[in-house]
Amino acid sequence: MTQNLVLLVDDDPVFAQFTQNILTEKGIKVITAFNKAEALDLFERHHPSCAILDIFLPDGSGVDLIKPMRAIDSKTPIVMVSGQSEVDDVVRAMKEGANDYIKKPFRGEELLIKIQMVLDSTKTKWELETLKTQVRVDEEYRLLFSLSDRMSKVQAIVDQVANTDITVLITGESGTGKELVAKALHKASDRAGEPFIKVNCAALPRELLESELFGFEKGAFTGAHRRKYGRFEIAQNGTILLDEISEMHPDLQSKLLHVLQEKQFYRIGGEREVKVNCRIINATNKKLEEMVDEGRFRRDLFYRINVVNIVVPPLRERKEDIPLLAEYFLKRYEEMYNRDSLTISPRLMEMFHNYAWPGNVRELENNIKRLIILGNEAQLIAEMERKRENGRLVAIPAGDRGGYLPRPEPADRIPAAIWNTGNNQNDLSIPEKSTLKEVAKFAQRNAERELIERVLRQTRWNRRKAAQILDISYKALLYKIKECGLNQE
Repeated sequence: MTQNLVLLVDDDPVFAQFTQNILTEKGIKVITAFNKAEALDLFERHHPSCAILDIFLPDGSGVDLIKPMRAIDSKTPIVMVSGQSEVDDVVRAMKEGANDYIKKPFRGEELLIKIQMVLDSTKTKWELETLKTQVRVDEEYRLLFSLSDRMSKVQAIVDQVANTDITVLITGESGTGKELVAKALHKASDRAGEPFIKVNCAALPRELLESELFGFEKGAFTGAHRRKYGRFEIAQNGTILLDEISEMHPDLQSKLLHVLQEKQFYRIGGEREVKVNCRIINATNKKLEEMVDEGRFRRDLFYRINVVNIVVPPLRERKEDIPLLAEYFLKRYEEMYNRDSLTISPRLMEMFHNYAWPGNVRELENNIKRLIILGNEAQLIAEMERKRENGRLVAIPAGDRGGYLPRPEPADRIPAAIWNTGNNQNDLSIPEKSTLKEVAKFAQRNAERELIERVLRQTRWNRRKAAQILDISYKALLYKIKECGLNQE
C-alpha cells in the first residue's frame, strides 16, 4: 500500500479538481480516474492508501468497483461519495465492503476527517490481524520443528539456506507440512517483510495458470479488458511457492525455466520483458526423478529447481510430535468454534500413536477438528477401531515403523454371516461373499453416513451449516445425503 496516496474516482472534472485541491493542500498525493476501467488499472498499479469512489460513473456504478478492489488489496479503505437520493446505493456499498460514505456537497474539513477516520480504523484493524497472524506463524514454526530428530534435521537445512536465493525443492507426502516449511524459509530470510505468495499448480488448467503466474496485457485475448499483474510480479522482492510443481504443463515448464535462468518474462500479449526479483520455492508429493525418466517433466527444469532438496518426513516417522500437534489443534479449534476445553484421553492418544496417518498432519488436524465439533471422543475411537478391524489397516509389531499398515488382501471370500448383525436398520447393506476391499469401502461409507447424519441432527437439518462444519461444498453434501438415503425425520 502506497502511503499518503489517494485514488479519486469521479467523472465530474470540476468536483474532482475541487476534491484534489483540498487533499493536495494537506500534502496528500492524488491520482484521478474518470471511469471504472481507469480506476481498477490505477488501483492495481499504485495500491493507494485510500480510495474515494463516486457512485455514478459513465460506465456503471462505483459500487461495482468495491469487490474487484477488495480482491486486489483487501486492506485499502474505501469511501463512497453519494448524493441525497442515493440511499439504496449507499446501503449496497456498505454491504459490499465500503468503509464509509460522505454526502455531496461537503466541506473540505468533512472529507479530511472522514479519510483520517477510515485510515485510523483500518490501520488498527490490520495491526491486530497482523499481530494475531504473527503469533500463529510463530506457534506453527515452533510446532513444525518441535521434538523429533527428523524435523530438527529439516530445520538445520532451513537455517543454512534461508538467507540465500538458492532455489529449493520441498518434497514429501500430502499433508506433511511442506507449505509450512516454505513459510519458515521465507520467515527466516531477508525477504521476510515482503509478500509470500502461494500458487497451486494443480488447481488451475494450463491457460488459467499461465495468466495467474505471468499476467496479461489489455486486449491479449477475448475478455482481457485490462492489464492483469501475475503472481511473479505480486511476489516482487518476496517469495513465491509453486505448490504441486509436478502438475505444471510442459509448455509452462519451459516458460518457468526461462524465468529461473533470465530472471524476466513476458506477460501474455506483452512486448516488454518484466524483470523478476523473488525467491522461487517449489513443492511436490510426486517423485520428480521418475517423472523425468518417463518424459513427463523437463530434465533441465528438474536440475534447476532441485538445487537444495528438503524432504519433509511423514507423521508416522515422527510420532513424538503427535501430542504437541494435537494440543495445538485442540486450542485452535476450541477458540474458532467457541467450544469448551477438551482433554484427549490416554486411550485415544495411544490410538493416535499406533496409527500410520496416511493423511499425515492434515489427517490429524481433521480428526481433532471433528472431535471439537461433535464433542464425542467415543465416536472417534470407534471410527479408528473400525479402520483397524474392518478396513485394510492392520496393527504391526511394536518397534517397527509404527501404526497400522495395509494388510494383503486374501484370495478367500469373507463369510456373509460375519456381517449379518441386524442391529441397525439404517446400515448400508453388504453383498454376500464380499472381498476385504469391498468391506473396507463399506466401512468407510457407513462411517461417513453416521457422521453426516449426526451433524445434520446437530444443526437441525440446516444443510448449509452442516456443509460448513463438515468442510465440504453444499452441492457435495446434497449428493451425499441422497447417496446415503438420509431423510429428515
